[in-house]
Amino acid sequence: MQTANESFNVTMFDFSNPILKQTVPIISVFVLSYFVVFAMCVVGNVLVCFVVLKIPRMRNVTNFFILNLSVSDLLVSVFCMPFTLVDNIIKGWPFGDVMCKLSPAVQIVSVTASVFTLVAIALDRYYAIIYPTEPKFTIRRTMYVIAGVWILAIIVAIPQILLIQEGRWPREGDVILLHLCEEPYPYWRKAYTTVLFGLCYICPLLVIMYLYVRIGYSVWIKPTPGGDKASKEAKSLAMSKKVRVIKMLLTVVILFTISWLPIHVITMINDYATLSADRQNIIWVYIYPVAHWLIYFNSSVNPIIYGYFNQNFRTAFKTLLLSRRGVGALQDMSNANGAHTNRHHSRSPNPRSASRSPRPGVSPKQRGLVVETRNKSLPDVN
Repeated sequence: MQTANESFNVTMFDFSNPILKQTVPIISVFVLSYFVVFAMCVVGNVLVCFVVLKIPRMRNVTNFFILNLSVSDLLVSVFCMPFTLVDNIIKGWPFGDVMCKLSPAVQIVSVTASVFTLVAIALDRYYAIIYPTEPKFTIRRTMYVIAGVWILAIIVAIPQILLIQEGRWPREGDVILLHLCEEPYPYWRKAYTTVLFGLCYICPLLVIMYLYVRIGYSVWIKPTPGGDKASKEAKSLAMSKKVRVIKMLLTVVILFTISWLPIHVITMINDYATLSADRQNIIWVYIYPVAHWLIYFNSSVNPIIYGYFNQNFRTAFKTLLLSRRGVGALQDMSNANGAHTNRHHSRSPNPRSASRSPRPGVSPKQRGLVVETRNKSLPDVN
């Protein structure tokens, strides 16, 4: 039954053009839009990584989580975006069995790492605001959390490596018209799709939603304890900085939710619904490329969000991009901030310290490659 369905799905392509799935004008739009997002994703996330690693004062708990999100986005841009584009516009899978397994696996690892990192950031913000007197995340603990996130992400991706493989069509005969990257076991494919939807989308977002609702109640509704005017003003200033961070993080989470919902929904529909050949063709040929682009756009826009909400990121980005001295100017800025901090500490005996697819959406029957990412989050205040 499954083999027959797969053969039917393949034969419904228009073989009057033996290579391309869409017309040349539509393909041109896809290529241009993917290229723009690819360039934004690489440049923006490389800048984020460079700024966090190069400037000592940017190395705090939240920014290390942001760094982890950027690394995940870079993996998506390099290992997923080009292959997904090609798979979405040509018939068949031209990259061989190794990339057939590697590219979807990297997508799943990346998106899982991203969403788990968003959960870790929400937990960090939750304990920093709800329990301000309790021990906070340290840099060492943050590194352990990040390592655990990647280990879990790799474990989640193992079934994808085992399930997906390069196949051929027709199944019988000496003449091979198409090589396919596919998941030939329908039961396990459906089960894995469902697990990914729950584990990498629904459950993390429910946890994040709960944590930010608690944070919002504490910040905006819960009455502030009494104290003298100076103390209240100091607390208000510190809280306003944390609120900006929360707004930035919420923006990242909301965009992640919106960007990933379409690919999850159409993947579930493809695996569970009984669709006509015409509807399947519309989904695979037109909707999947758009849904994949939306995922990649999410990976590319995160650095812009960091710069918009966070003055430290914004200043560092401007210095790197606009100064003729580039890295040297960035280092001077870091040294100047360090000197200012030392002067401030010398005046203040008690300075306050701050702490922090669905498998890609690839079509299940012709799973070329899709993107899993992640999304990612931000700020710089603990």
